[in-house]
Order: sequence, then C-alpha cells, then structure tokens
Amino acid sequence: MTSDTRSVAGFYVGLAARLVVLIAAIYGAMQLAEMVKHALSFDIMPHTEAMMHRMLMLGLLGYILLTALPFVPGAEIGMTLLTVFGASVAPLVYAATVLSLMLAYGAGRLVPLQRSARTARKLRLRRVADLLDRLEQTAPEDRPDFLVSAARKPALQRLARYRYVALLVLINMPGNVVIGGGGGLAFAAGLSGVFTPLRFLATVMLAVLPVPLAIFLLGQ
Repeated sequence: MTSDTRSVAGFYVGLAARLVVLIAAIYGAMQLAEMVKHALSFDIMPHTEAMMHRMLMLGLLGYILLTALPFVPGAEIGMTLLTVFGASVAPLVYAATVLSLMLAYGAGRLVPLQRSARTARKLRLRRVADLLDRLEQTAPEDRPDFLVSAARKPALQRLARYRYVALLVLINMPGNVVIGGGGGLAFAAGLSGVFTPLRFLATVMLAVLPVPLAIFLLGQ
C-alpha cells in the first residue's frame, strides 16, 4: 500500500469517525429528550405537588438545553410540558423557548467562521466551506448583500433579502428538524453575522408566540 493510498484511507477513516461521533451525539440528545418527555408524564395528585414543581423545573431546564442543540426536536418537550401542566405554564414555556434560541444564537456568534469552514471542509462540504470562507472575508456591513448575491436562485435571493421573515417562517415550518431545527437555525443565524441581536430577539419572540398564546388563551 503506497503512502498516498494510506493517506486517503486515513482521511476517510477519520471522516467516518467524526460522522459516527456526530450521529451518536444527536442520537444521545434525542434519547435524552425522550427520557425527559416520559419523565414528565405522570398524574398530578395533591401528594405529588412538590414533585410536580421539581419536574416542571427539570423539564424547563431540559427543554432549554435540548432545544438549543441543532437537529434535536426539543419542541416535543415543550408540548409535553403544556399537556401535563396545562395552560398556566404556557408563559414559562414561551420564555424558555426564547431563551433557548437566544443561547443557540449567542453560541453561533462566538464560533469563528474560519473554524466552521475548516469543520465543513473536513466533512467534505466544500461548497459550505467556501461560502463560509468568503463570508469570513467579507466586512460585516456587506454580508447581507453578499448572501443575496451568493444565492443563485431568485427564490433563495428573496429569502436572503428578507432574512428575518424567512427565519420566522422556517422556525415555524413543520419538520424543520431536517434543516437543523430551531436550535440549528438560531446557531446559523448567529454564525452568519447578518442578524443583529435585538432584531433576532424580536423575530424569535414573534415566531414562537402563536402556540403558547393559543394554549394560554384557550385553556383559561
């Protein structure tokens, strides 16, 4: 076996190992979400009131942490909280959802684009890596125009131009877990540098409001 062949084989082994670790992490997070969801499914009785409060706090904490992770359907825990504890916890679930997405957004702002590009390149996502490299070399004030010009299809250009509206729609889109879920979308928004903190917060507060508000009003 030549040195070039060993090098190529080593690259693919390393790539496979990284993918296995990534899949295992996502699977573990999803299993943890399922465990928290099942732990919250119990009958509320007078003698279980103290346990109810502890489980509510545990559920909210798990919900915040899990929803902030990309590709994790943490929304199921939120719906379980609303189902088990009723409309009275809708404001808490709403606040927890906003906090979770802001944590993911903040994490995205802290991760250097250059490091993200290297990771994408290791995963052989060359187009993503090239886009991140070019985005990193673009001045922050020019990045919105850069993303519009980088989108080749007219529909994608419109999404890039009205990025806050697009983000609002994507957060509420059923099945958005396949594109990262709420946590993944928030992380990408922070990473891109084209979403200002206050406008992102306002968008998220509006995006996640309908379900908790409807349950709160209809449950009274």
